Amino acid sequence: MKEKKELIQYAAVCALILYLLCHYWDTAVRSLFIFAGVIRPLILGCVMAYILNLIMSFYERTIFTRRRLRSSAAKRTASILLSFLTLLLIVALIINMIVPELKSCIELLLSRLPIAYDMVMQFLQEHPDIFSFLPAMSELQFDVQKLLEQLFAWMGSGAGASLFGYISSFVSVIFNLFVSLVFAIYLLAGKEWLGRQADRLLCTYLPDTVQKKTHYVLRTLDNCFHRFIVGQVTEALILGILCILGMLLFRFPYAVMIGILVGATALIPVLGAYIGAVVGILMIFTESPFQSLMFLIFIIVLQQLENQLIYPRVVGTSIGLPGILVFSAVMTGGSLFGVAGILLGIPLTAACYQFLKDDLRRRKH
Repeated sequence: MKEKKELIQYAAVCALILYLLCHYWDTAVRSLFIFAGVIRPLILGCVMAYILNLIMSFYERTIFTRRRLRSSAAKRTASILLSFLTLLLIVALIINMIVPELKSCIELLLSRLPIAYDMVMQFLQEHPDIFSFLPAMSELQFDVQKLLEQLFAWMGSGAGASLFGYISSFVSVIFNLFVSLVFAIYLLAGKEWLGRQADRLLCTYLPDTVQKKTHYVLRTLDNCFHRFIVGQVTEALILGILCILGMLLFRFPYAVMIGILVGATALIPVLGAYIGAVVGILMIFTESPFQSLMFLIFIIVLQQLENQLIYPRVVGTSIGLPGILVFSAVMTGGSLFGVAGILLGIPLTAACYQFLKDDLRRRKH
């Protein structure tokens, strides 16, 4: 009788919430966006803490293994510092290897634009039947200095009125990052205490059945996201190494730098490596247009191999998801929510797949 009464109460509350959402949908959506904007630094802090916790847990298991330090504050502080230093070191190494070469290639490309334009115009003048609009193009003058002056003047006229807005936005981004960083440190420092408090709330306010299902769902999500991150990093490392070896084999310029860039951008599932490939094509084009075309063919073949063989096997196997579901999750998530959908689609699909398998197994038995 008591369970039936609680069920009726839950149904009444759900019906009331559903009615309010339907009747005040616009207001609810606006309020949700405002609330999401307010707590965005905290959400980012949670993401940072979850990723850094993987590194911190590794240090706690391998380096700080002495029993008397197992629950000490010194161990936790050292692990957090090592985690941040490790992440900063990786980012600094990637930037230090990519940015100088990229800057020199952009400068070289800009310096060669007038020469390339003259070569194209000379070719068009020698073959007047190719384009009917050749007379109009022949009157154009390519002056890089003048174009840059006009570009800066246009930017100045548009940005002068909103300069304060740009500055305030930049300060806001820096402040939000600082808040996220501090919040992530608090989460990492007190994750055991937070876990105990969450368990206490679940035990107090939820029935035993709901409590067990909540723990099951959270454990499954954590396991899927954990394995997805590890698999994604492994796949990006494999793709970067294959790109470096292939470029060295075919004697492409900037092999190591472009390979690292392709591997770093491959952290975005399936589509990320193309971002690094575009930059690589532009950089190789400054040395040899023919080699840039060959590199385009090479990266397309490599990306197809990665999409069809490496990615489904490495990431799909690590999270227990078939390759076709990995591809479907990436395409669907990217179409609905962009990059965030691509990053979240695979682990969420893996979690739903695990829920379905467990439910089928339970019903079978």
